[in-house]
Amino acid sequence: MAKHLLLRSSTVLTALLVAKSAVICFGSDEVSVFTSSLSSVSLPKISVSTVNSGGRSNHSSWWNAFDGIPFLLDRRPTRKLTKVKVSSSNNVGSINDRMLNSLQEDTVDVDDFHRFLAFGDYADTSFQCPVTTTCPIVCVADVAECPEDALCPGTHPDKEYEADHEYELCADGTCVDLTAGEVCDDDAESACQCDALPVMCAKQVDLYPYCSTRFQQYYDSDAECLELQEENIPQVSFTGPWFVACFVILSGVTLLMLSWCAWNQRLAYVDGSTVPLESAKLSGDAVTSAMGAKTTLVSSNNNEWWTQTAYKRNFIGMSIYSLVILVAILIQFLLLALTVEYYVQQEAITFSLFGSQVFFDELQVLRAFEIVWMIGIVWCFFLKYPASVYSLFLRRCLHDEATYIAVCAPVHSVDAHYRTKWITNVLSRISAWFRSAMSFLYSDTSHHLVESSHHQVTFCQVCVDEKTCSRYFYFRMRRYIFDEETGRFVLGCWDITKDTSIGQWTNEDFLRRGISEDEAIKRFGIVGPNVLDLKKPTILGSIINEFSKPFYLYQNFMVWTWFPYWYYYMAILNTVVRITAGLVVSVFQYSSDLDLYRLMVTEGTVEVLRDGVMTSVDQINVVPGDIVRLTPGVAYFDMAILQGSSPLIDESALTGEVHPVAKKPLDRANADLTYDPKVNKSSTISAGTTILECSENEGIQGDLAIVTHTGSFTAKGKLLSDVLSYERHKFKFDTEVKLVLAILAVEAIVLLAIVFSVLEDNWEYSWFYAMFVVGTVFPPLLPSVFVVSVGISCKRLQRNRITCTDSRGILIAGKVKKAFFDKTGTLTKQGLDFLSAKPGTEFQRLESVTGSSGVTDHVLKLGLATCHTLHASKSGALIGPAVDRMGFSAVSAQVLDEESISFEGTTVKYLKRFEFSHHSMTQSVIISHGNKVLVYVKGSPEAIAKLCVPSSLPPNFHEKTRQSARNGIYQLAMATSTYTFKTVNSVNEVKREDIEKELNFAGVINFQNSMKEDSPQVIQELREGDIVSAIITGDNVLTGIYIAKKAGLIGQDENVVIGNNIHDGVIEWLDATDSPAALPSVSELGVSSSLALTGEVWQHLLLSDPTTALFLAPHTKVFGRCTPNDKVSIVSTFVEQGETTLFCGDGGNDCGALKAAHVGIALSDAEASVVAPFTSLDKTITSVLDVLKEGRCALASAFAAYKYMIMYGQVESINQVANAYLSITFTEWCWVFMDGIWTITMAFTLPLARAAKKLSPKRPTASILGPHTLASACGVLMINILFLVFGLLALHAQSWFQCRMWDSTDVSNVLTIGDNYETSVIFIISGYQYISSAAAFNFGYTFRANWFRNYVFVFFFAVWSALLFGATLSASNLSCIWRLNCDNDHVVRWVTSTEPEPIYNNWNTTVMPIGFRWILFALMVVNLILVCAWDYWVVNSFLSKLSSKLSCLPQDSQRATAYTPPKVEPITLEKKTSIASQDVV
Repeated sequence: MAKHLLLRSSTVLTALLVAKSAVICFGSDEVSVFTSSLSSVSLPKISVSTVNSGGRSNHSSWWNAFDGIPFLLDRRPTRKLTKVKVSSSNNVGSINDRMLNSLQEDTVDVDDFHRFLAFGDYADTSFQCPVTTTCPIVCVADVAECPEDALCPGTHPDKEYEADHEYELCADGTCVDLTAGEVCDDDAESACQCDALPVMCAKQVDLYPYCSTRFQQYYDSDAECLELQEENIPQVSFTGPWFVACFVILSGVTLLMLSWCAWNQRLAYVDGSTVPLESAKLSGDAVTSAMGAKTTLVSSNNNEWWTQTAYKRNFIGMSIYSLVILVAILIQFLLLALTVEYYVQQEAITFSLFGSQVFFDELQVLRAFEIVWMIGIVWCFFLKYPASVYSLFLRRCLHDEATYIAVCAPVHSVDAHYRTKWITNVLSRISAWFRSAMSFLYSDTSHHLVESSHHQVTFCQVCVDEKTCSRYFYFRMRRYIFDEETGRFVLGCWDITKDTSIGQWTNEDFLRRGISEDEAIKRFGIVGPNVLDLKKPTILGSIINEFSKPFYLYQNFMVWTWFPYWYYYMAILNTVVRITAGLVVSVFQYSSDLDLYRLMVTEGTVEVLRDGVMTSVDQINVVPGDIVRLTPGVAYFDMAILQGSSPLIDESALTGEVHPVAKKPLDRANADLTYDPKVNKSSTISAGTTILECSENEGIQGDLAIVTHTGSFTAKGKLLSDVLSYERHKFKFDTEVKLVLAILAVEAIVLLAIVFSVLEDNWEYSWFYAMFVVGTVFPPLLPSVFVVSVGISCKRLQRNRITCTDSRGILIAGKVKKAFFDKTGTLTKQGLDFLSAKPGTEFQRLESVTGSSGVTDHVLKLGLATCHTLHASKSGALIGPAVDRMGFSAVSAQVLDEESISFEGTTVKYLKRFEFSHHSMTQSVIISHGNKVLVYVKGSPEAIAKLCVPSSLPPNFHEKTRQSARNGIYQLAMATSTYTFKTVNSVNEVKREDIEKELNFAGVINFQNSMKEDSPQVIQELREGDIVSAIITGDNVLTGIYIAKKAGLIGQDENVVIGNNIHDGVIEWLDATDSPAALPSVSELGVSSSLALTGEVWQHLLLSDPTTALFLAPHTKVFGRCTPNDKVSIVSTFVEQGETTLFCGDGGNDCGALKAAHVGIALSDAEASVVAPFTSLDKTITSVLDVLKEGRCALASAFAAYKYMIMYGQVESINQVANAYLSITFTEWCWVFMDGIWTITMAFTLPLARAAKKLSPKRPTASILGPHTLASACGVLMINILFLVFGLLALHAQSWFQCRMWDSTDVSNVLTIGDNYETSVIFIISGYQYISSAAAFNFGYTFRANWFRNYVFVFFFAVWSALLFGATLSASNLSCIWRLNCDNDHVVRWVTSTEPEPIYNNWNTTVMPIGFRWILFALMVVNLILVCAWDYWVVNSFLSKLSSKLSCLPQDSQRATAYTPPKVEPITLEKKTSIASQDVV
């Protein structure tokens, strides 16, 4: 047991202490009266050897040579440190006599004499060789055997002494003056370790080399005694009951587990337990990919890879599972018990968890600990391979008795493959070999235990519905129910459109009755509750999920290695660091999960019509087919409006649409058709939208709608399900990190072997040193640095009113190369400025864009007043598209109600309305005006021209419309006709195609879409940031070109070649003047020429010649007349080709493209948009810059923190190896600062750097094995290693150090091998490298703000630098925190002790000469300058510029001769222009 020994104070010592204080305060002359008054005090004489021949002279004042403290702690009984008093002697002429005489004759520092008397350990501060010190203790069997010069005065049995003073030798070697009334301390213990030599003689002061000359025979006897005593220690038997029990339990349970797996998976395999999971694919819009194949945006057609395997609980399996868990707990218990037992052997504690004595010395305990640790980590890591340990012990069965279903499903990703094939090949082979080994070990005959990069196994619990007793499970928010007929689980969906028509829904009887309660229960059993099955995240659950990862299992076992061996404080410190890192990651993940969960909450009630009665039910109990009454609030299911007014819907949260839209009931003219949410979009209300206004009528008189989809089958549910089923877009580091871990593992093995080879002590101690090295090779904070960087940037974006629903997209934003923009509402203002409405007779006159004019033509005025989809809100505001609102406001008209308007004093009735169709590019109405029934059709000029009688079109119609578009005029054409019908009811049955034909051209309506003030600036900064921008718009391609030139996307004098139309499979290429043109050469594209394509031409290129499409796509600046699917196709093509893409739009028809891009930014009022990871609440395009700058900042910060953590691990590993070579280690507070305080503060403040004000011309690297990252990390590391070597060489070059080298190879007590100059130098140099390297990595280059703008980091850097500089240059209490530059006057309390601990080395001090301190200071400063210069000028400047020059060199794949398109003839796609694939990349 550790004991505290206190020395007693005396009157003499107190007087001496006062005398010293007087000397310090007043000088030596003023205290002469003190020294004279002390002349009468009888002082004991100090026994110091007179042997000094050949040695240095000792003329320095002796009071500066001694150091001590008034008490110390006995830390380890087997390697004791005890307080002593040196004995006095009456030897005349001794050095001690001369010292005492000088004390009486000269003015002295009397407190030094107090220290000399109180402690007696001599500290030679002369920095000369050899060293004068307190000799090692002499141990004998009896006091009579002590050497004559190692006894207290008057205690030698064969000599006579003066009787004026009588002395006694105490057990701890101190001499007490019995005459003066002193007595031995009752707690005094001998420091002798051998039981046969228990008596400790009085300590002596001498030159260190001469101590062995005087007492070598005693030292040899003590060593022989210790060896004999060690040989007599009983050896633990590994065949004892404790060990046999552990071996039997571990091997037995392992054998049972493997036997169960073999029986369950092979020997007793259940046929039919694994079957395909039918209907597993998600529905989505079919789009054309870059390779010309029809694909689905959110689904996979490889259904053969979707499987379901049935499992059930089994008594035998669950019993074995319980035993496995008990063994895992037993391993942890044994590690704890052995740790406790180690301290029992050290007599630090008295109780043992084993109950009785099992071990007899510390080496036996450590040996057992190491065996348990190695077996435990291998055993536990093997259990991490299956999808879950619990599932391993489930019994295969048929699906009708299953309690769990293992779903093997693909994880979708649209990213291009990593192009460094050798890396992926190596990793794939290693992974395949490991999976094969594990499959053999676990007798795995399926893919259920293997989680590859493209498939994932999920065990889903089978539940029973309380209402219908049906069995079901949820997977990716989808409900699967057991089908009795097929004997397997099928998708639980209810298609209400099957075998039904719109007419059946709008039938009056159905509208008054609804479905029955029994039918609702039946459907509820199939589709389940109307919820998105995602558990509400809890902070505890996030913490458990985080700490269940394999990396924390590794950390857990590494922490155990620190608990024994007197390093328990490091175990606590490492536990705190690892828990802190895990908690930080958990909090960020919890915040992200909570944001997603808020989008899924279903709450409240709704009125439902069942059995003819309108009742209120919970939202979660609604089923498809229910008729509900609309009320203001959030819609939680998809529905189609059946009757009522036109409710006003806010779709911003789902689609990003800025303006509310008005919906209308289903058209009864389509009674024979099947409901389609896209065709009947104007009557569809989707889940996730908000009903702003609707009828206030009660019951069945209100606005009624039929529920079409619930739960995950809603539009909102599909989007969220896609989010959960898709993998995050991957970067290079996702692949490279596996290789880095493999490299670090090899390094750990090599360093482990080195440590075992250099340590000369017992291998049990070498094992712990080796594990400390392995633990630092893999830095514990490495997994958290990316999460922290992303979380910080996410918070900053929120302060800029940019919400983020997927924080992982921030890192991807840092690598964006291609930015796509919608035109209207994104680059241009949301509203349109009305210019004019011109009839056909005035069509030839060109439109001026400098002002607007009124509408004079009556036909056009009536068309503007009626042909729209505007509705009046309850407040009187017009709701509808901007183009309709601007046109309507240009005429004298007023909306009266849903069925009529007031126009020039008359009332115009609506008979039929058709919403705008993206397919036909038109909208139309049938109106009753006076005694006439008229048809008005409005749409794009191209679409209207196809519907008109050719003779009614003005001459040069197409040329004039293109000229208007070329001038930036947004132009709509209008046509009209007279409609004849038999009955009023016949109008309700009219279809769009019945009236949109044989029309007479009425005129055009001209609008101007003004550019946003900040658009040109944003495009310019994107260009300067090496980001290529393009416009994707549904408007005319010429209008897009006009906006592109105003925004700066295309130069004013740049030649633009337009792929306009397709005639008989041939693309028509035109220039800006509509003249036939040839495609520019490769050397011209992107320099003096660019391309513009229509959506039709783009799709035709993809299908007919995808190679050409891939080549032309990067040079296309404008995509015009694009449908929503065209937008998705364009973005997806760039994604497939490895381009990191961004799409910015204002919602509506942009939602598909927002989702397809790596980074989608919706300009919307919704606080969280499902379709895009980022939402700009201010609806400004500058949000694009904010996201990109924060993305680059987060990526650069994450890599800076990553490099710092790698550097930290490498530096500390090298330190550990150096310590092992020298048989030393760091002291306690050194470890606390190095592994805790410095590492955490530096690593977690590096990501606090702010984003740069402007985008740089380069993007930060995303490769951890790329030249930039390797040059930075390895360069800084090599400089650090070099300066560590310089520091040790400088130390060994010091003459004073030659006699102060650490020469012990005993590493059994780590608490006593840190007080040496080697440790001090290594800590000073490498410790500051923890700080200086962080400073180098703090340089933001061009991605982050200036280094000094990271104020928190700079503060910690300044504080830690000042502390370490001060400790290096000054011997004080501060330096003694780390036990460097320390003497016993300033020694501080240790981490593991409640009392101060003396400096433990042969010279009792670690104070260094002031000159050498300045050398170390200079090395620290120069080290800081060089690492900063290397990272700032060499890596971030010179190497970056060199890399840029190399990347700009022409390559074979970039030669202009690779592709030479025809100069005159248009490209015929049937010929499929040949472009080599390598030339396209």
